[in-house]
Amino acid sequence: MVKKIVISHFNNVAAILHNNKIQEIIVMNSNYQVNDIYIGIVQKIFSSINAAFVKLGKYGKSGFIHMSDIRSLKRSRYINHVNDILTINQLILVQVIKEPTLNKGPRLTANIHLYGKYLILMPFCNSISISHKIYDDNERNYLYALALLLKPGTMGLFVKLSAQGISENIILEDLDNLKKQWNFIQKTVISISSPSLIYKDEDLIKKIVRDFYEESINKIVIDSENGLRQLYYHLNKWNCISPITNTKLQLYNKPECILEQFQIKQTIQEALKPKVKLASGGYIIIENNEAFTVIDVNSGSFNKSDNSKETILRTNFFAAIEIAYQLKIRNINGVIIIDFIDMQSQRDQLQLLEHFSKLLKLDNAKPQIVQLSALGLVELTRRRRGQSLQEIFGNVNQSGLHFKNYLDIRSTFTTSNKNLLKNFLIHKNIKSLFFTKKFNNNINLQSKQFIPNQKFLYKYLIYIDSNSTINLFNPKANYIVPLLFYLKLIKG
Repeated sequence: MVKKIVISHFNNVAAILHNNKIQEIIVMNSNYQVNDIYIGIVQKIFSSINAAFVKLGKYGKSGFIHMSDIRSLKRSRYINHVNDILTINQLILVQVIKEPTLNKGPRLTANIHLYGKYLILMPFCNSISISHKIYDDNERNYLYALALLLKPGTMGLFVKLSAQGISENIILEDLDNLKKQWNFIQKTVISISSPSLIYKDEDLIKKIVRDFYEESINKIVIDSENGLRQLYYHLNKWNCISPITNTKLQLYNKPECILEQFQIKQTIQEALKPKVKLASGGYIIIENNEAFTVIDVNSGSFNKSDNSKETILRTNFFAAIEIAYQLKIRNINGVIIIDFIDMQSQRDQLQLLEHFSKLLKLDNAKPQIVQLSALGLVELTRRRRGQSLQEIFGNVNQSGLHFKNYLDIRSTFTTSNKNLLKNFLIHKNIKSLFFTKKFNNNINLQSKQFIPNQKFLYKYLIYIDSNSTINLFNPKANYIVPLLFYLKLIKG
């Protein structure tokens, strides 16, 4: 199986492909995201449900935190009520564990987790855990012993599946980075007295390498030179690149948007439609609601078999395959109710459930089938890992769904100033503006005050962001500079 990762650095969108079929879409947005860390202030306490609402900033929805998520703040094991831990206007350090929905704010926890490539650092949990996906007992014992030696005093560690077969030095370096991150968070918290964002997991490339990269990945395609350098840096930092790995890195520089080239945009547009056609000729209808998602299976024009019983079973089998795929690609979560075509035979029902369960095991979000009700409805739950595509793009007109490509980025420079792009291309190697050769003897020059005008700025300095300007040139007496440029600089 050919596995590929496609990253659009300009649009903060990535996709995981298996045999050129998109299996998962990752979108980074500027709102509340899983793993974001905030300093919040307790706004309301509801003792009846043992929970509280926490204000996370000047604007935006308040977050919800339950008593079960603030155990790390308990001063005694006998404290079981939220009023004994939290008070109104109390500052609290929290982390987002579920992203907000249309009408609900984010779900929060006070048990902070910092995620690395191989380890998860838990500052408020003094325990060691090993991933259940590591089946080799010798490897589990070795990693547990290593974690026991590396574990900081009162903190906890979770060893991820990716740590299997990795050297101690690499794991230790990953832990050091997490400890530095926690020290930064602690220092920031001390200096802040109002609700605000402390840490945001906003680097798409870092997230892809950390959470989705595996040795089985054959190729990673990205549409940005700068992004390609970042990608190589993170792969090399976490020891993902070695002579035995077959992963190839490719820069996509075609004029067509990378999301259209690999049909990612088309997949997003199709995922926003309620009707999905089946290969058999039937179709399914997916309806998203606030409380749950309903999926209805219809036979449509599928009538190839003379046996209606066999026709129904085959249609349901095809529907189960497509539903399992749509759950992943749309990132549908929460309670899901599926109305398969009615089957009278209990044997057929069990056969369908067994087939559907095998398909769901391939989903990392771990969907769980609850039951097959008396009405023939399959009820299941799927763990929320982030916002669904419907929540992210649901308010966007499909015809207006527009993604940027490299040419779009370049055109923004040309519209603001025609010479800016020319200068940017000429001086894209910033090092050429800094000269290292020096005179043997110091030369004293008369001090000149220089106040650049607007024409000079556009001609000799590069401005990518007008709000955060960086001057790339600062001539000194003992540096060799182009003569004509220097004369213009000190003239008058």
